[in-house]
Amino acid sequence: MTRANLTGLRAFSTAMLFVPTGILHAAPAASPTAPSLSGITVSFKLDSRLSGPTYGGDHWVSPPRYMGANAQDTVEARAQGVDGKGRVTKISPKWIPSDPKIVTVAPDQGNQVKILVKGAGESQLKVIAQGFSKDFLVKARYLRNAIQVEITEMQASRL
Repeated sequence: MTRANLTGLRAFSTAMLFVPTGILHAAPAASPTAPSLSGITVSFKLDSRLSGPTYGGDHWVSPPRYMGANAQDTVEARAQGVDGKGRVTKISPKWIPSDPKIVTVAPDQGNQVKILVKGAGESQLKVIAQGFSKDFLVKARYLRNAIQVEITEMQASRL
């Protein structure tokens, strides 16, 4: 490069570093309220016996109907919010079973929980966050000496 080209390049580089203060604007302060939800997604962790040791890591699925492995009386679940633009957002929903004699959830509030099925029967499970809810039907039955759990998505609604 010639000396003239280097001088021009330095002048251009220096000019790029200086921005008139009238052009800069402070970003608006983050809103203290959580983003408005347009939906809730719930995922279930596959029992490690279904994926085997060669696949590694946890596997989460979100089918409309989840079937647990035989003798799986506890299902791990997690919930995430979806905002109006389709972006995933963190939520801390309330998990409410209709029949605690059949199904309990621990903890009863949070984005990741364990659903414990105590015996054969049915219970609805409502997941509520920020004025939005999603309902599931939890069915359990005995197959020989093992319990089989089925969780079916019923509906989603605004409260």
